[in-house]
Amino acid sequence: MAMETFKVQVTSTGQPNEYQAAVRDFKVKLAPDSTAAVSSHEAILQALGACEAIVMASFNKQQDFTYRDFYYTVEGIKSGDRPGMDRIGVAVHLNTDESKQKCHEFMDFAENTCPVMDNLTNTVPVKRTGVAVVS
Repeated sequence: MAMETFKVQVTSTGQPNEYQAAVRDFKVKLAPDSTAAVSSHEAILQALGACEAIVMASFNKQQDFTYRDFYYTVEGIKSGDRPGMDRIGVAVHLNTDESKQKCHEFMDFAENTCPVMDNLTNTVPVKRTGVAVVS
């Protein structure tokens, strides 16, 4: 498999504690404690739910699994003891005629194929590659 590089740029917006993340032509406004922007915790939960949904839509035929539609609820629990979340709960609601067992098997497949889940559950080295002072 070829090596791929993914890049996101995060910039300040001129508003206190408000930032913009950009990837290609897509932009997301991020801010802690704001109703007008997504918090970093919410962004992680969004990424996880979206990733699993994409896996389901991409592999359901290959896995011989059919559904009419579905939705996720993803909930993060955070205490004041650490910057990250202490627990993430994922519930999927499937509109399907498949058996409960087959649903569980398909969801196991989706979770094991989702890159975001892989990054959350397995240690991925994060290394600062530079610090620049711009004047």
